Amino acid sequence: MDMRLICSVVVALAGLAVAGCGPAMEGESPRAAGAWRQLPDPPLAPRDHAVVVGVGERMLVVGGWEFLCPPDADCSAPDSPRFADGAVYDPAADSWTATAPAPFGLVREEYATASIGETAWLLTGCQDGRSVCDAHPRLLSYDLDADRWTDHGAVPGKKAYRHLVAVGRHLLAYSGSDEHGERPDAHFDPRTSTWSELPDDPLPGTFDRYVVPVGDQQLVLAASSAAALERGQDAGKLVARFDLDAGRWTRLPDAPGEGYQLLPSDRGPLLNGHFIGAPGWLLDPDTWTWSELPEGAGEGHDLNGVLDGDRAVYDIPNSVGQMASGNRLLIYDSQKQGFLTIPALPEREDVYDDSSTALGRDLFVYGGQRWTVGAQGSASDGELVGDAWLWTAPGD
Repeated sequence: MDMRLICSVVVALAGLAVAGCGPAMEGESPRAAGAWRQLPDPPLAPRDHAVVVGVGERMLVVGGWEFLCPPDADCSAPDSPRFADGAVYDPAADSWTATAPAPFGLVREEYATASIGETAWLLTGCQDGRSVCDAHPRLLSYDLDADRWTDHGAVPGKKAYRHLVAVGRHLLAYSGSDEHGERPDAHFDPRTSTWSELPDDPLPGTFDRYVVPVGDQQLVLAASSAAALERGQDAGKLVARFDLDAGRWTRLPDAPGEGYQLLPSDRGPLLNGHFIGAPGWLLDPDTWTWSELPEGAGEGHDLNGVLDGDRAVYDIPNSVGQMASGNRLLIYDSQKQGFLTIPALPEREDVYDDSSTALGRDLFVYGGQRWTVGAQGSASDGELVGDAWLWTAPGD
């Protein structure tokens, strides 16, 4: 039901001036901040839809495929196999190291990666080699220090599209929707390589389910009501908390507005307002009450991430370059309780189907494709892109 990926593909390729300013404070208009730099070329062939995972102070890039498709076109998935090779970028050495190949070819899937210590974790339905990765999801891990992949097998329970989140030293593979029947959320303990089902959450049938950790032993679930939507009402955002120690759910106050995805922050779970006129809301983990984000973001904007004291989370669908150039990439700074914008990246303003994620507090982007626009305004020639860039987030 998310239209952001569709919207990002058709963004106009307009230039955007870049100002070297600091982050905006509460009540001010957001300003561009930080700087981009191109990284050394990875030892990988150009590709799009690669999997990227920030692991400690390093970045894992693996998989992807050669899927050229002009803007606004409806293309079938390619016959060529998905890539299984990968590489790790180490900012301290400013260099790449090739990795052992993954057990099978992979492509990027939404909200399907996590990291614990020096190990990357990912869910994938790509193992059967079909052009669409829709097999029963399996859990893979890659140990960066040992250069070793491990296939932990299929997620237990019914086949379902699942998201992955780390909660302390544990993992949760949870369903993005239970509007067509309950799909138990699955807890994985990496120390024992064992799965267990969470009790059924106290919410009715919901969709757009998102889970974020609060500390090492709690998680918060926010989801939209399917029944309300069927009645023609606002879907709202229903909320519950799960305590891993107690093994028990607790219903929390509903969010003040509909919103979309839930993002972690140092100030508590953040619900993105998602183009509805309010930037979003924060859930205080001490009182479990909601407060609205400051108005400095203005109206009609989507939040694309949260910048914390020693980490960040970025949620940028499909194209960093296009969105930074044609739209504002708006980030909430939890330390300053204000907003900043990621500046344009002119070298990639015509690139889409890239892959991006957080590397510490910084934003990493890799790969994608671009098309030459002919005299009649139609796409004529496409090429895969293999460069990597890093946006350095501003400090205090």
